[in-house]
Order: sequence, then C-alpha cells, then structure tokens
Amino acid sequence: MRFTHVGALSLLILAGSATANAQSSLPMPPRRFGVLLGVNSSTLGGGDAQDASRKAGVVAGVLAVLPVSPVFSFEPEILYTMKGASAHDLDDPASTGELRMSYIQIPVLARFELAAATVGPKPYLYAGPALAFKTSCNFEVHDQGFNLSADCQQFESADLKFNSTDFSLIGGIGVAFKTGGHTVSIAARYDHSLSKLSDNLDLKHRVISLVGTFEFGSR
Repeated sequence: MRFTHVGALSLLILAGSATANAQSSLPMPPRRFGVLLGVNSSTLGGGDAQDASRKAGVVAGVLAVLPVSPVFSFEPEILYTMKGASAHDLDDPASTGELRMSYIQIPVLARFELAAATVGPKPYLYAGPALAFKTSCNFEVHDQGFNLSADCQQFESADLKFNSTDFSLIGGIGVAFKTGGHTVSIAARYDHSLSKLSDNLDLKHRVISLVGTFEFGSR
C-alpha cells in the first residue's frame, strides 16, 4: 500500500492533533516559588587560561517556575554564585594561586518537562541566558610559607581592568519530585560565559553546578 504526500501530511496532522489533545487534557501546573542551593566547580576558558584548574564554590538564591503549558515553563532566578579558578606552578607544586570572584546572577530559563505525567518523578531540561553583576574579586597566592590575599583592584591599571558584568548561557537537566504538596528537584547545569573577565585578557568563566531546589506551589 502506497501513501501519497497528501496522505502522509494527513497522518502528521492527526498525530500532532492527538499530541495537542493529550497535553490539553493535562491540568495546568501551579506557579511555584522556591529556594535553590548548590555547589559550583568553576574554571576559566579562553586563550589565556592554559594553566587554569577547577575550584569549588557555592551557588544559592531564589527562583520561580511559571508554567505556560503543562510541559513548558519560564524559570527566572536570582542567585549568588561563586566563580574563578585555581592555578599550580608545574615547576613548584607548593606554589598555588586562586582567583575568587562572586556575582549576583539573573538567569531567565525556558524549562521543558520531558514527562507530563502528574505523578512520579518528572525529568526536565532547561536553558537560557544569564546576566551577572560582580560583587567581589580577589587573588590568593601561597608559596612556601608566603601567603598573599589581595583585591583585584590592586592589580588593575590602564591596560588591565576587570569587567563588572558577565553574560552567559546556562543549560541543564534535572528531575523533580512532589512531596507533601511541595516540589523538590535535583539538577546539573553548565554555565558558559560569553563575556571576558577583562577586555585585554581572553579569560571566560566555565562552571559546572549541582543544585537542589525546594519549591512552594501557588495558584
């Protein structure tokens, strides 16, 4: 039996209609507001980051999950996040340094539910842009009993100035659980900066995070 182009198009329309009807039969999820807490593993990328290694940090803040349909939501967040990198002297393992930076970050994420079931774990994907405002920047150097901690401004000059904002893209995957009328989720995300730390240095943040949320439902 051969399908004509019209017949194949009709099948696609019917399949799409069935999917839309299935989604429309699902209840609209409530708006949710909650808190986020997690750990960062951050480093630096770019042409000037040859010896950068990872350092640990914290990410914490608040979020909202604002459904548009049973399977799609917007997720704005306001976060405090720690970024930076460690460095080690290959010729002298006792000599180490760290760049510690912290930001107030505002991601605006699009969230897609991978399973629209109303019960059980609900896996999801999210992605979107984020704008961050620098709140602190420090260098630390440790070398055979010599310790130095200094604000980044002490190293700034006409040729080196650290930018006060950072623009990045965030993407991740997670799973949400309903418990006691609330929602708890665990997610892994990657934060890829598009902005340089300084206009004269090819250094950009690269952050992997493991985060958890506790969300309160609201109509």
